[in-house]
Amino acid sequence: MFFYLAEMEKDISKADFLDAIHKRVRNGISKASIILEGIQESIDSETQSTAGDKHDTSRELMQQERNKAAQNLQNQISMDSLVLKLKTINVSYEVNFGSLVLTNLGWFFIGLPLGKIKFENQEILCISGNAPVAKILERKRVGASISINGKNTQILSIK
Repeated sequence: MFFYLAEMEKDISKADFLDAIHKRVRNGISKASIILEGIQESIDSETQSTAGDKHDTSRELMQQERNKAAQNLQNQISMDSLVLKLKTINVSYEVNFGSLVLTNLGWFFIGLPLGKIKFENQEILCISGNAPVAKILERKRVGASISINGKNTQILSIK
């Protein structure tokens, strides 16, 4: 079973994967910036309208939206710097932060909490280095057998 699944999985270049993730994050930064600018323009134009309780409530709601958009932009910028850091990490014989790991259950990428990403027709589960699965995989080598969610899992490749 393990070898059958491994043969079905396409080999993935970690560098290409990180380039694709970096492009995705940069796109997120661009979108978040546009949203933030739009909200700020609305707030600025609202300032010039009539005063009163209705105006104050509307302005407060827009300010809350601006704060959410600013937080989203900051998160995207943090993710961008993390991707740049991940690009500098060399391949290790053990699973650690920045590892792209193939198991008989599929691909895992440890370092970015992005959830499932489709890349080159493969699903890669991107998880934080602090995620429970990452902690289980940590310091394991190719061939190691571990249990993930009660399923016997074998590490087939580490990049």
